[in-house]
Amino acid sequence: MQVSIFQTAVRAAALSAAISAGLFLAAPVAFAQEAPKPDAAKAAEAAKAAELKAPVIAVIDVQKVMQESNASKSITKSFEALRDTYQKEISGLEDKLRKGEDELRKQQTVLSADALANKRRDFEKQVADVQKTVQTRKRVLETTLNDAMAVVHKTMVEVVADIARERGANLVLARQQFVLVDTQLDVTDAVMDRVNKKLPQVALNVPKQ
Repeated sequence: MQVSIFQTAVRAAALSAAISAGLFLAAPVAFAQEAPKPDAAKAAEAAKAAELKAPVIAVIDVQKVMQESNASKSITKSFEALRDTYQKEISGLEDKLRKGEDELRKQQTVLSADALANKRRDFEKQVADVQKTVQTRKRVLETTLNDAMAVVHKTMVEVVADIARERGANLVLARQQFVLVDTQLDVTDAVMDRVNKKLPQVALNVPKQ
């Protein structure tokens, strides 16, 4: 009987979002008399207000911040230690199963049919328990990593918003979308510096087993 060995991998994900909204106002219909026309000054003011602002662009390498910030490195280190702990646990359980399987094979010629059937049922239950443990540990690893990286991402977005306001930028784009970018538009280093100061590390929130 063979038990699968679980593996996990750390993946860094880059995220960028664009939000657009539309507002529709219904104009009142005049039946008795025609609504007065706005004067030229008001019309010009309304037209000016309706104009879209010229885009002021900032660019950030999201993947770099999510992978190389101090907080992300601390998460990776803690995650790898937790993964290794679980791997050792699972390896120990698998060794125990292999020994149990060998013992069961040796007893096939000396046990009665009923006794052998009971032994086999017990062994199969042990296998099911180990498989359940593997899946539980894998789920814990994935959830713990995702939750920790979400904290880093949230902090990064807050920092980007602050820097965008300071620079008057109204459009922030992900660096991965472009081949060439003017270094004056790139705010990655500034974001990295502030994220490191604001969030030097993130502890893994591992649920109790």
